[in-house]
Amino acid sequence: MKRAFIIGVGGSCSNSGKTTLACALLKYLKKGRSAQQGREKKGEDSVHAAPAEACPQPDGEEKWGAVKYTKTELYASVIDDRAALSEKDKDTGRFIEAGADDVVWVKSPPQDLNEVLPMAMDRLSRLDGVIVEGNSVIEFLNPDIVIFILGNKKTLWKAGIERLVEISDIIVYENESELPEIAKTKRLFPRDMSGEHGLQDLFSFISELMHERKAERRDDEKGC
Repeated sequence: MKRAFIIGVGGSCSNSGKTTLACALLKYLKKGRSAQQGREKKGEDSVHAAPAEACPQPDGEEKWGAVKYTKTELYASVIDDRAALSEKDKDTGRFIEAGADDVVWVKSPPQDLNEVLPMAMDRLSRLDGVIVEGNSVIEFLNPDIVIFILGNKKTLWKAGIERLVEISDIIVYENESELPEIAKTKRLFPRDMSGEHGLQDLFSFISELMHERKAERRDDEKGC
């Protein structure tokens, strides 16, 4: 059975910018899809575009969703009702506005994630890719790509930060002097990426990494 490509977005503390980054990435992936559809409608060929190998772009026809995780003390739930998710000021509503084809909101104590996360991912099984937000979800799902945001106030960092940094592919940092040693072995991007061009380097690197990881997965599947 085909498994969706998973990109995880975690952070060292609350309000670190996880949702903002996830939404920006969703918009980027949607833009790639829209651009591809626009070229097909106009009947344009690809001769005027940069070679894919030189400038990887999002796959034009892929459908992407998102999972939002909220830690609770007692009860677990998986919410996929579009009206509830679209309510004003909800992070899930921001995902929908950013272009997510489907969104699931997981609310659960950490110890129950082994039961509710498979249910959530099953509801997104029709999609090609899923962006998941939340440290606990990242550790459970082992995404294909992990992006971690490090804030500059160590006193606010959550437990287990070093472990999450170690499994990350990309670190978005606020203060270089506060970076743990293990973070310096990763691909680093400053948090201050003002404007569209500032984010382009990050998204280009993510696109390149996506192509690499997808190729690795295909090779693994052929070897099975």
